[in-house]
Amino acid sequence: MLVSRLTIVCWLLLVAPSLSSATERASPADVVALGVERFQSGDLEEARKVFEAARAGGIETVSLNYNLGVVYYRLGQYSAAEASFRKLLSTDHRILASYNLGLVALATGNRASARDWFLEVSAPASPEKLRRLALIQLETLSAEPGSRWPAAGIGYLALSAGYDSNIAGLPESVTSSQGGAFVDALAAGSIDLSVLEGGRLALEGAAYARQYPSKNSYNTELMEGKLAWSRNLDASSIGGALTLSQSWFDSDEFERRFGIEGGRRWQTCPGQFMFTDCSLSLAFAQVTGGSEFESYDGQFYRLGLSAVRRSGDWRLRGQYSWEVNDRRDLQAGDQFVSVSPEHHKVELTGSYDLRPAVTAGWIGSFRYSRYRDSHVLLVDGALVTERRTDKRVEAGLFLESRLDERWLLRVEWTVLDNVSGISRYSYRRHMLMGTLEGVF
Repeated sequence: MLVSRLTIVCWLLLVAPSLSSATERASPADVVALGVERFQSGDLEEARKVFEAARAGGIETVSLNYNLGVVYYRLGQYSAAEASFRKLLSTDHRILASYNLGLVALATGNRASARDWFLEVSAPASPEKLRRLALIQLETLSAEPGSRWPAAGIGYLALSAGYDSNIAGLPESVTSSQGGAFVDALAAGSIDLSVLEGGRLALEGAAYARQYPSKNSYNTELMEGKLAWSRNLDASSIGGALTLSQSWFDSDEFERRFGIEGGRRWQTCPGQFMFTDCSLSLAFAQVTGGSEFESYDGQFYRLGLSAVRRSGDWRLRGQYSWEVNDRRDLQAGDQFVSVSPEHHKVELTGSYDLRPAVTAGWIGSFRYSRYRDSHVLLVDGALVTERRTDKRVEAGLFLESRLDERWLLRVEWTVLDNVSGISRYSYRRHMLMGTLEGVF
């Protein structure tokens, strides 16, 4: 972190004088020149006063807004710095402004936003010097968390509490039609086993639990481990992993999965649509159900695509996933229930940085599911055969506040509506949840 901060300071010192030379030479512009002189002498507070006086006197130039942004940044006034740099987004200096907005986001702990700004600057059409600097920042963002542990590891912790209006049971089964409060805990971490020129080999793990104090029979737990390999290329990265996971439902073993996954990620996406941070992922797993859940034995396959686009002050993320399940399914006498769905899911997330440390946004998704074989169910004393298809719509709002470089507070409200061709599987639910997240 110290090295990156020194790089930032040196970059700001180099750029500020070059922009000041473009200032108009009218009398008010002499005030701007005085502010630059104060800046170069290290008197940041006096430079701020001079620049603000110039703005109050009617000067509104690229040079003034940029220099004010630099001074605000150096003084730690990140909201004001962001506001000054954003004024340059509609000018010919957008790329320079985007780079500095990335620095502001980085300083306030908003790494996701910082990555978006640097990805924009890393595009081939950007000035070469800025493009190289942005690529360095992206590389630092990828490697920086690992520098916090002597063994090049990173840890993540999320603690949540909330209310679920319709507690879900097993995957693809009916919901409980009961509401209740819940608490969540998620802990994850990784540690590098080796970092070689040919790539990075790491051991990753995660543990998750959801508890319903008033509905213990719906409690769930999950533990997962990965042996992961990744390698950075010129403008992309590739990786893969061997995975092993075990889940529990109501303290009973539910599923054990052994699988393999892999993918590729591009900093700038191919095509003319100005997307960044594109990814393609593939996953396969052999699934073994617990002693009470043999019907879930089988295989799981998934294809995932994602991309990010920044439009003005908005950050938009789109995802598509195609999931196929080939399970044993459940046969009970003459009745038959398929637990082998094929899912197509499209999700779009939008976020807006209200301030450097505060982000608001929304989530929307649609999932279409079709089950491999028809259900055979007893309805009003007669067996009915019907193929299950579901259409599920989900929408939500969230607000995030970054407390510091490690901790983030998030509040989220979501509404979900599932319409099934078999009426017993149709349901509605809403959840309100607050989460405290930390990275170590």
